[in-house]
Amino acid sequence: MIKTFAAGLTIALSLAACTTPIQRTASGDIPPARVYIKSMTEQAAGLSQITFSRAGGLLNNELLELAINDVVLAQIAGGEHLSIWLKPGSYDFSVKRAQPLSSNAAAAVSRLTLPVSQGGSYQVQISTELRGLTMQLAR
Repeated sequence: MIKTFAAGLTIALSLAACTTPIQRTASGDIPPARVYIKSMTEQAAGLSQITFSRAGGLLNNELLELAINDVVLAQIAGGEHLSIWLKPGSYDFSVKRAQPLSSNAAAAVSRLTLPVSQGGSYQVQISTELRGLTMQLAR
């Protein structure tokens, strides 16, 4: 029994050592190190703004990968937001866990197709709920 307890304690300590605190900014913006397509964050004439925001809270502690047309744009944590600027057109956005804990979690993806019009401004809310990830256009 002592060997089992020691083995369990060793595993728990190993997992705790692997946990890296998530870097955050005071403004709630995603830190530049977690934005992978920085050119999309630059405002320019003729582009429309899309702002992604993720609520804070107990279920929103893990990093999610935010993707545009299946290319990872950024990693977003609870309480963070990101604005990008796009030309008019239709874009497919998705979020999934950055580091799934199980094979079932790996399949959990929320998707949103957004038709972007000239000069538009869009708010997309991302949340983690008991039933899974959600991504929806704010009305």
